[in-house]
Amino acid sequence: MKFQVLGPLTVLGDSGPVALSGVKQRATLGHLLLHANEVVATSALMRALWAGEPPPTARKMLQNAVSALRGLLAADDTEDAHGGPVLLTHAPGYLLRVDGDDLDLTAYRALADRGRADLAAGAWSSAARTLRAALGLWRGPVLADLAESGTDWPELRTLAQARTATREDLYEAELACGRHDEVLEELRTHAEREPERERLCAQLMLALYRRGHQSDALDAYRRTRTALASRLGLEPGRVLRAVERAVLDHDPVLGQPDALAIMALDGEPRRPRPAAGTPGPGAVAPAALVGFDSPPAPRHSAPPALPAPPRATAFPYPAAPAGVLTEQHKQLSMLLVRTTLGKGLGGDPEDAARLSGELAVAIRDEVARHGGKVSGVLGPVTFALFGVVRTREDDAERAVRAGRAILRRLRQYGAGGPVPVHGGSAPRVAVATGDVVVTCAADGTGAVPIVNGAVPQSCADLLRTVPPGGIRVCATTRSGTERSLVYGPAGPDGAAEPLGTRTARADTPPALVGRDRELAQLGGALDDVARRQRPCLLTALGEPGAGKTRLMAELARLARRSPHGYRVVTGHSSWCDRDRPLALLDRTLASATGTAPAAGDCARDALARTVHALFGTGDRGTWLLDRLGPLLRAEPPAPADWPDLATAWRLLLTGLAAERPLLLVLEDLHSAPDPVLDLVTELADAAGPVPLLLAVTARPELLDRRPTWGGGRRDALALTLDPLDEASSATLLDALLAAGGGSAPPADLRRDVLARVGGNPLYAMEYARELAAAGHDRPAGPPVMPRHVRQVVAAHLDTLPPLAKAVLVCASALGGVCCADGVAAVGGVDRSEAAHWLDHLERRDFLRRSRHPSATGALRYAFRHPATREAVDALVPRTVREDRRRRAEAWTESTAAQLTV
Repeated sequence: MKFQVLGPLTVLGDSGPVALSGVKQRATLGHLLLHANEVVATSALMRALWAGEPPPTARKMLQNAVSALRGLLAADDTEDAHGGPVLLTHAPGYLLRVDGDDLDLTAYRALADRGRADLAAGAWSSAARTLRAALGLWRGPVLADLAESGTDWPELRTLAQARTATREDLYEAELACGRHDEVLEELRTHAEREPERERLCAQLMLALYRRGHQSDALDAYRRTRTALASRLGLEPGRVLRAVERAVLDHDPVLGQPDALAIMALDGEPRRPRPAAGTPGPGAVAPAALVGFDSPPAPRHSAPPALPAPPRATAFPYPAAPAGVLTEQHKQLSMLLVRTTLGKGLGGDPEDAARLSGELAVAIRDEVARHGGKVSGVLGPVTFALFGVVRTREDDAERAVRAGRAILRRLRQYGAGGPVPVHGGSAPRVAVATGDVVVTCAADGTGAVPIVNGAVPQSCADLLRTVPPGGIRVCATTRSGTERSLVYGPAGPDGAAEPLGTRTARADTPPALVGRDRELAQLGGALDDVARRQRPCLLTALGEPGAGKTRLMAELARLARRSPHGYRVVTGHSSWCDRDRPLALLDRTLASATGTAPAAGDCARDALARTVHALFGTGDRGTWLLDRLGPLLRAEPPAPADWPDLATAWRLLLTGLAAERPLLLVLEDLHSAPDPVLDLVTELADAAGPVPLLLAVTARPELLDRRPTWGGGRRDALALTLDPLDEASSATLLDALLAAGGGSAPPADLRRDVLARVGGNPLYAMEYARELAAAGHDRPAGPPVMPRHVRQVVAAHLDTLPPLAKAVLVCASALGGVCCADGVAAVGGVDRSEAAHWLDHLERRDFLRRSRHPSATGALRYAFRHPATREAVDALVPRTVREDRRRRAEAWTESTAAQLTV
């Protein structure tokens, strides 16, 4: 008989799974298996089975559970006095004797210990294989079925920490083997889930640096530093700080296989490296590196049942957060790639294995570069998901772009490539988008989340229709990306082939309404900058769709018509810039010189004319051209060139402003890498006495990364774009309907639409587009949320921590208006924790604080936007939503009864 606790509790006999009856019987067996081959006191078992005061019949119920388990163990023919599991009564409780080969937890510990020993000895390849085998035994959180029903034992937390430490040991071994490409995305995912893990952050920084992404490595450090400060009130340890210094200095030690171990021993980047495979006299196992998160205590037969370590916070965080969603409704895009090796390999298995590995690396690299995740490989077909871990508003576009990039990259393996691929078996790509149910572990760890829905099957069906070397996308993907991508004719099934990228940016409203106050401030800033001959940093913050781009377009129009003769230069940041961190600078150069970005000789000639006109043809002009030249090349500039390049860029813009007033508009700065943010603030500070208005747009997330953005500067202006008032929303909606050729909707439908628009211009555009497309076939009931609006809101929600999202679910169950007491009762969390997250959600503009307290005097909060609550309800499974509403009704009735007493 085999026992599995690394996941849902499972008992396997000769004839298959053995059924267990009742929660108490499962909990009793689970607790005994966690302490296999050691005596467990009856009192300890009773505390484990009943969280509060045990009932008077608790001891009898435990005895019944033990008796039933003995009968279950005796039912298997293989169990006798010489083998198999036996449950014995042993004072002061019980002893479950289980052979080590029959329990996955014992096997995991043995493999983890052996892998850690190999890692300490420098046998990195062996350590990687062993540690991956150990982690492969996990099927989810420990005793996941019991944890889902509310079981919260200290042993579960201890084992979860041990699993995390083993995973970090694995990454240490893989990095030492030079496999940073293979583990980068896995590292990135786990580092985002656990930003306080310093060792994990250091490993991610090392992998990113070795890939040539220095700025991303520094971003990872700052994210962990912010998480440590905001959640724990701590600063990073000396080892993580040493890694940051090494990245900044391009220290050669980062190229050493055991770079992190070297820095962990003394905290200094430069330290003589011991001979390969022979740890120095002070060497320790990487699992216990000084300065990183403390590893689990040494084990013997079972982990010690210690309470969770205290957290340096103002309120308690439960180890298994109550209310965190393990099952969510999402819209995602699936990418399937079929690659078949050709006949040119001559049957050589080594050549086939090498080529398969190269193809897999190419596909994984492009998927990761576009923000997706490879979820599995089945024969020649690779599966990738976009939007399963974190929803983004452009997941479908990312998937299509990734598919096109994969085809371009795999062409090198076609005719004339290093290894020929049979022509009839050229790669094929399919992309499908739709609604699914995603199931994942409550702690965010474990295997790739399970996806249920029609998307996988529809994508597989679509792949069969793709010709060799081609790509097709489903009708839903096509309709959601037509504004940014160009498609060929659609087939009978609505599927089509993407042909290229549209040059035009997103649609803008035909008129700017409801922003008179902001326009007056913008006009005043233009006049002040020109009159005072001094730079000014103007920041426009707003939620997605608030109208930041439209406002900047109006600012540019005002600048061009200004009597001061403003020159306008624009640029924007994008997720596509991942491989070109300074792409925003490239775009500003193109705008300043009137050329397309990276336009080759034309761009270089235009830049030369601009520089020579400003600085002449002497040494200074030549120096500037040499330093700005890397921006115009196809390959991104090397990090070593960045300082001089940044100086040249700043001097060029300052020279343009000195010649005539300059408006520099930089959009979507929240997605810009830190080097660009540093450069923008440096430009605002060091431009000198020139008329330069530096106008940037960003979402509020920018302040999470740079809390002091714009603060403390003499000339800085910040605008927050609040939702439009009802009259302005109505005006905008009518204008959009008229521009789209649609007729005015009935009064009741118009009222419903305006309520759902909630003052967001983007939502107004999407609802107007839906109404215009429906024509006279408009639904009689409330309007359905447009797909793009739902995706934008869902992406915004996924920027929240899991507990904050759980609080929003409780707030919706309470009718959209809530207080900390209600959230605590509905979500089963501590009241102080609920109050913390409500305050956090208000600062993030998901909720707004009510002027009127509750009947008990508590602060009340309401959803700032109706679409947010609608998206939260769409996210939650029906059973969870009904459960929360029942709890909300019970709490409301109880509170009302107390107030009437």
